[in-house]
Amino acid sequence: MPSLSRPGPGRRLSFARLVLAVCSVVVLVAACGGATATPAPSLGPIDLNGTSWRLISYLTPDGTNFTVPSAVTPGATFANGQFQGDTGCNTASGPYTQNGTAISIGPIASTKKACQDPMATVETVYLASLAVIDKAVGNDTTLLLTASTAGFTAMKFVRAN
Repeated sequence: MPSLSRPGPGRRLSFARLVLAVCSVVVLVAACGGATATPAPSLGPIDLNGTSWRLISYLTPDGTNFTVPSAVTPGATFANGQFQGDTGCNTASGPYTQNGTAISIGPIASTKKACQDPMATVETVYLASLAVIDKAVGNDTTLLLTASTAGFTAMKFVRAN
C-alpha cells in the first residue's frame, strides 16, 4: 500500500502520471465492449455548493475499477467553498473552488487514525484521487470527479441529500 505522504512535488507528479496512464487504458478497454446499456441521464456542470454525496465506486492506481464495499461509507460534502470528506475511517477537509466543470480540491488535511481493510484501501485511493481531480460533472443523482487530462473517472458518487 503506498504511503499517503508525498515528500516532494516529483513524487506527487509521478504518482499522478501513473494514475492517469493506467486509468486511461482501463477506460479505452471498457469503451471497446459491445454491450448495449440503457443510457444514463446526461451529466454536465453541477453546482456542488450545499450538496452531500456517497462514494460508490473508484479506480485504483493500478487501473482496477472497484465498487465500494457496503461496510464502508465514504462521502463528500461541499458547502461555502469547503470540502468535507469521510473516507470511511478518517475525515478530511480543505477548500475547494469550482468554475463550471473545473474543480480544485485542497490542500487537504485529514485525521490519521489507523484503518483496517477494506477501509484502508478505500481511504488511500480516495485521498490520492483528490490530488489529481480537476473536473466535476453530475446531475441530480450522480457526481463524477475526474482528471480531465486523461478522461478517466477517478470517483463516482451518488447523492446523499
